[in-house]
Order: sequence, then C-alpha cells, then structure tokens
Amino acid sequence: MEELRKRILESGRVESQLVIVDSFLNHRTDPRLMTKVGIWLAEKLGDFDVAVTAEASGIPAAFATARAAGKDFIYAKKQNRQLDPELHLLRQISSPTKGGKTWITIRKELLGQGRNVVIVDDFLSRGRTAEALGSMIEEAGNRLSAFGFVIEKTFTGGRSLLESHGWRVESAAIIESIENQRINLK
Repeated sequence: MEELRKRILESGRVESQLVIVDSFLNHRTDPRLMTKVGIWLAEKLGDFDVAVTAEASGIPAAFATARAAGKDFIYAKKQNRQLDPELHLLRQISSPTKGGKTWITIRKELLGQGRNVVIVDDFLSRGRTAEALGSMIEEAGNRLSAFGFVIEKTFTGGRSLLESHGWRVESAAIIESIENQRINLK
C-alpha cells in the first residue's frame, strides 16, 4: 500500500494527536485510492459473507472492500437515543474526534445469524467502536473473522484490545508514532 503511505505523509496532518486525513479518506474520498485499499483489504481478510462498519467515515472503506469481494456491506447507524433492543443490536460508544457519547445500531434482520463477518473501518486508534461492533456481531450469532483498517495508530492500544478478544486485525498503513507533529509510518 505504498500509494496510501505516500498520501498519509503528503496530505495527513496532526492536530492534538489526531491524524487528519480528511482530504483523501474520511471527508473527501479519493475513489481510485479507496478501490486499491478495498482490493488489498479484501485479499487480506479472506472469505466473508458481509462487511460491517460504523457510519460515516468507515463507509467508503467498507464499500470498497465489499465490492472487491463481491459481497454486501452494512453500516451501523449512529443515533442520539437508544432504539428498541428487540429489533436492533445496540452499543453506546464515546467519540474521541467528536466528543460525547452516541448509540450505534444495526437492525437485527439486516445482519441475520450464522454469517461470516468482517469489520472494516477507516481508523484503528483505541478500538472502542471496533470492539462494540465486534460484540454486536457475536451477540447476533455470527462469526467475526477479522477486522480491516485503512490506517492504524499502534501506540494507542486498539490492536491489543481487539486481539484480547481473539480477533484478527489487518491494517493497510500503520502509524508507529507521532513526534513533533510528524507522522512516522511502519
């Protein structure tokens, strides 16, 4: 994923330890680059039935990965309120980028049971949203085969959190550190 690495170093910037890549990944999206990332993630993640992400910034990566694999994808919607737990899988999460808490929800009938699921997202930092999605997938009676991220920050503990559940993690680009507002890639 040399092209992705190049874009991170050229266009990414740091604001209070947040890596801002909104010029090509999660506000404005480069479809050519995202197609390449999707192909790479689909190959790394292997066979799956459906890809899952959380709205909104994970949608381009999940779409590209699902398209490359010829599969569907589902995105968990963010809600300001808790919905009916009989109809929805629900988790309340905190957002480090937006602050505050929100609910993520997936309608149970859309996800189904007994499926082989991958979770795809734009960023892995602390892993709280990914962990919430993983627990929702398993609660619904599905097999979570892997997580795929476009960019991972290794020094924030997200990978360790997910792997502590026995979940596999693949990342297209890995940021090892941020020093003096400079992004250092693995």
